[in-house]
Amino acid sequence: MLEETKEFCVNIPTSDIDRNIIKVCGTKSGYDTDKIKELNLTLEEPNIISVPSIKELPLTLECKVIYKQKQDDLQIPDAIKKSFYPQDVDSSFYGANKDYHIAYYGEIVDSYIIE
Repeated sequence: MLEETKEFCVNIPTSDIDRNIIKVCGTKSGYDTDKIKELNLTLEEPNIISVPSIKELPLTLECKVIYKQKQDDLQIPDAIKKSFYPQDVDSSFYGANKDYHIAYYGEIVDSYIIE
């Protein structure tokens, strides 16, 4: 969706929340898991962009992509590659991530707290 819309929301908790939300969102890929459905999250209409925000993580930054950059594997130290990008681990193993990431830089076009 990010590649299509060139927009994204950063949603941040502001108080005590279900720690499972952070655990799942921080470790599972949206390609493999419908995190919204799995965690029973509530989508909220955005103000400016086309991507919804998440009610349970109310501090919202609506952003438009201004630049993206793929990680250069030659610049990543071997110890980090071994720990975070293991090539010899089954991809179904919890936490395994063989793919390098793309960093997205965004312009914040709106910010608010969902009531």
